[in-house]
Amino acid sequence: GNLYFPIPYARGCKITMDSRAFYNIINYRSYAPGTDVRTFTMADFKAVAPLREKVAQVLNTTPDARGKTIQKAQTLSQGQHLSCVLPVGAGAVKQLEIKLEASDAMAQALRSVVIKGQFDRDQTLWVPVGDFFNNVSKIRPYDMWERSVEADGTLVCRWVMPYEQQGEISLHNLGKTPVKASLTVTTAPWVWDDRSMHFHATWRMDDPTPTFPLYDWNFLCAQGRGVIVGDQWTVLNPREGWWGEGDEKIYVDDDIEKRFPSHFGTGTEDYYGWAGGVVPTPDDEFAKPFLGNIIVGHPRSMGYNVCTRTRVLDAIPFREKIQFDVESSCGTRQRWHYLQYAQTTFWYARPGVEHNRNPLPNMAARPLPTLADLQRLVEEAKKEQYIVEGALEAELLTVAQKSQGVHENAADIPVWGEMSSGALKNLWFEAPGDFAIIKLTEQFEASRIRVCAAVGPQNGQYDIYVNGLLKQTQDLYSNHGGMTNPCIDLGQCEPVNNAFVVRFEFKGHNVNARAQANKYALGIDFFLIENDFLKR
Repeated sequence: GNLYFPIPYARGCKITMDSRAFYNIINYRSYAPGTDVRTFTMADFKAVAPLREKVAQVLNTTPDARGKTIQKAQTLSQGQHLSCVLPVGAGAVKQLEIKLEASDAMAQALRSVVIKGQFDRDQTLWVPVGDFFNNVSKIRPYDMWERSVEADGTLVCRWVMPYEQQGEISLHNLGKTPVKASLTVTTAPWVWDDRSMHFHATWRMDDPTPTFPLYDWNFLCAQGRGVIVGDQWTVLNPREGWWGEGDEKIYVDDDIEKRFPSHFGTGTEDYYGWAGGVVPTPDDEFAKPFLGNIIVGHPRSMGYNVCTRTRVLDAIPFREKIQFDVESSCGTRQRWHYLQYAQTTFWYARPGVEHNRNPLPNMAARPLPTLADLQRLVEEAKKEQYIVEGALEAELLTVAQKSQGVHENAADIPVWGEMSSGALKNLWFEAPGDFAIIKLTEQFEASRIRVCAAVGPQNGQYDIYVNGLLKQTQDLYSNHGGMTNPCIDLGQCEPVNNAFVVRFEFKGHNVNARAQANKYALGIDFFLIENDFLKR
C-alpha cells in the first residue's frame, strides 16, 4: 500500500513495525528551526475523519476544468504543426485534451507527434505525446489525478500551467505518416506573483543502454528555483524477467557538493509504489491518483513497460539546483544485456531556470524501437564473446566482506579454456581461515546454486558456505589451468533476507600446489541460480 497521510512531529519521529516488512520507503520533510509544528495524535486523526472522507472522495473524482476553451483540429503531414495561442495577460492552462488518429501507425504517432509549450517566450514543454501520457507503443486507458486516457483514445492533462503575459500550446508531427490531430486547451485567469512558476515537462531518450556495469542514468539537472512534481519511465525489456533494480538518487541543493542524495531508494519498483517480489505481468497494471503501472510487457515484463509517479505532499522543492538520477540496473548481471529507456520529468520552476534536457527531435522522429530490434542487438552482443546463458558473472559482483589476508587481482590466474564473458573474480588467500563473502541479492525463493571456478597449480582448497551452512569443500588444484567441469554443485539453498550470502573460506592447499608470493588463488567465473521464479 501507499500512504500519503501527513504525520507532523515537533521534535522527532521513530517508526517501528511489529513484524518484518517486505519493503518500505519513508519520505519526510524537515522544516527550518522555529517553525510552529503541531505533533500528530490519534485524537486529531479521529477528529478529521469527515475531512479525510471528503478528500478521498475528491481524489476519486475527475476534476472539472472550467474556463475559456480553444479547439483546433488538423491532419498533420511530416513537419506540420497546429497551435493554440493562449489569451494575452496573466492566465493558466487548466486542461489539455489531445486526440490522435493514424490508422495502423498509431504506435509511431504517439512517439513522433510532440507536444510543445511556450510560456512568456520560454519553451518549457517538449515531449512526445505518448510519453507525456504514459501511452508508449499503444493506447492504454487509465485515470490518474493529473492525467487520463479515455476509452476512445482522448488524452487528458490537468496539470496547471501558469503564465504571466502570453503562451502557446502546439502539436508537431515529426514522423513520415500523416496524423489526424485535435487539441483542446482550457484556460482561466491567474494571479501571477513572485511565487508563481512555469510548468516544465522534459524528455530524454538514448540508444539502448547496457545494464552492467551499473551507472546512474540522469533524469534531470536544473539550476534555479523549482519543484519536482512527477516523472514517467518507459523501459523496453528484451527478455522475460525483472528490469528495474535501480535506486533513485535525488540530490537537492547542497547535496551535490556533499555528494550524497537526500532521496536514496531501494529499487525502481519500490519508487513507483508497487513492489511485490515477483516478475510483473499485465495483471499487475494499475492506476491510482498519484501512482501508475500503466503498461506491463508480456510475458513477464518482456516488451514495453511504463510506470509513472505524481508527487503531491512528496513534491521535491529546490532553491538553487537539483540532480535527479536513477540507477540503470536490472535483475541480471551481464555486459551484453541492454534495455531501451525513455523518460519524462514533470516540474515547475521560476523564470530563468536552466536545465540539461534540450528537445530531441531526431530521437522522436526515429521509428519506435521494437522488441525484435532490441533482441537482435542483444544477440549480436552475445556473439562478441563466450557466454554461459543465465550466468551471474562473478567479476561483476562486489566482495561484500573479506579478511585482511585476502587480496583482489594480486596476480593473474592462468586459465586454459574459455571463461564466460572473458573474465574471473580474481582472489588470492594468504592463510587458512581467510575468507571472502559474495552476496547474491534479489533472491526470493529456494534455488539450486552452482559455481564455476578456475582450477590450476596455484589454486587452494576452500570450504563454501551459503547463508552460514557448509555446502561443499572443494580442492581447486590441478597440474594445469582450466575450469571446473561440471560446475561445483552447492545444492538447494534457502534465501535469507532475500539473499544468498556465499562465503569462500581458505582451508589449505594440495601438497602439490605452488604458492604465488605466499598466496593461493580462487578464480570464480560465474554462479548459476536455478528456480521456478519465471514460471510462476
